[in-house]
Amino acid sequence: MLTMKVILLLFLISTASGYHILCINTAPTRSHYQLMKGIVDALLRADHQVTFITPLPKQKTEKNLTFIDASVLLKYEEEMNKNPHNKFDIKMKKKFGRDTAIGALQEKAVRKAIVSHQYDAVVTEWFFSDLHAGYAAVLEVPWIMLCGTLTIPTEQLVDSVRSVSTIPNIYNLFPIPMNFWQRILNTFSYLMITFDSWKSFSSAKFDYESTFGPLATYRGVALPPFEEVYNNISIMFVNSHPSFAPARSQPPNIIDIGGYHIDDDIPALPKDLQAIMDSSPQRVIYFSMGSVLRSSMLTEKNKQGLMQMFAELNYTVLWKFDGQVDNIPKNVYVRSWMPQTSILSHPNTRAFITHGGLLSSLEAFKYGVPMLVIPVFGDQPANAHKFFLKTLHHERKDLTPTFHNPDSYIKETKEVLKRITPRKSYFCEKMSTQNDTCNNYFKEDLYYYFHHENFDLDQCQALSNDSSTRGSVSIDNVSDLETNY
Repeated sequence: MLTMKVILLLFLISTASGYHILCINTAPTRSHYQLMKGIVDALLRADHQVTFITPLPKQKTEKNLTFIDASVLLKYEEEMNKNPHNKFDIKMKKKFGRDTAIGALQEKAVRKAIVSHQYDAVVTEWFFSDLHAGYAAVLEVPWIMLCGTLTIPTEQLVDSVRSVSTIPNIYNLFPIPMNFWQRILNTFSYLMITFDSWKSFSSAKFDYESTFGPLATYRGVALPPFEEVYNNISIMFVNSHPSFAPARSQPPNIIDIGGYHIDDDIPALPKDLQAIMDSSPQRVIYFSMGSVLRSSMLTEKNKQGLMQMFAELNYTVLWKFDGQVDNIPKNVYVRSWMPQTSILSHPNTRAFITHGGLLSSLEAFKYGVPMLVIPVFGDQPANAHKFFLKTLHHERKDLTPTFHNPDSYIKETKEVLKRITPRKSYFCEKMSTQNDTCNNYFKEDLYYYFHHENFDLDQCQALSNDSSTRGSVSIDNVSDLETNY
């Protein structure tokens, strides 16, 4: 009898060694897909079972991975691309985030995945919407959130914002430390963001109840009030790194995992690119403006101006570009797709011309490649400014170029490239192996959740303080405004 009990115990241990995690990617862009795919890959390597809702499902089957097709969301990316990115403001971003979050839940396959299966945890990415709180609420499991950058709205989900007087928000390109008037403006923008969140709370609550209410009923559970779940986050993973992020006070459930999406197993270069890079005596410049910027955003004058600039450089240039280009110089190779990490890790790569997207920047940091940043929209100007202030670049001149006026930046771009390409980067920060970091937190949090009856995986204790305690933070911020005045 004892032997049978031991066999049964071993069977239970072996079958319970991995968790079933629901990962949800609703932002229909390649970069946001890569953010969530990095988490998915880390979980698969740890032998967890993953169901992955994404607008970019793969046809290739993988062990323990089930894709839920949400490709209907790609239509929202097409609509976004019709708008000039300099007009893609906060209001439009919030609408984009709401539309994609609701659009995913309108898919039959997504609703079936929620009502017909049980999971051990849910992972979502925050993108200007709190609607994703409903997944964990309906499934009654811990909620892990992924953030590209820690901003005021995301920090408010897990803690009181204490950094108003010390850290500029992402849209204020202020230095650290800020002077008195910069602190005033930063506080004003914080109040505006907070007011906007308060104003939109009722509509977010309505969306939550109308979309997840029927799903909760179908599962036979009571839908918790939105006020209790919108910030009920167990872990917040942030794609950041201490080498460039400002120092801030934050609760222990905010975890920096910058660079986690970069696979340590670098894919081999295609044979033709390998031959080009190996045989480039003056080394290589890699030019890519990410996955969101399209060829249609460049005028013919712009393209020819870039070609003329590259022709005058004594370097091989690899340009990732999805459109047609004429009069290509012999030192320039244009492809619609380039294996970015394989190129950046090659010893002959001397510079990276980039839009300053966070994923591309982290990859350049990992492989020690100097960057020339041409920010266009979103967090790119803030990233460029942040890297500039941290002196991670050799070139410290603020060019602030745009693609709308090529004459204004091509000459200076050429001069900067001539200065940075002969040098080796003095910043070659090896990003820690964040796959292990992710899995450790999954393992510890979920272990306590399933093995301790009274363990509460709700939000950080900082949000449980009464209003008078939290109010003291506001008084501290006001007093801090006077510091160094």
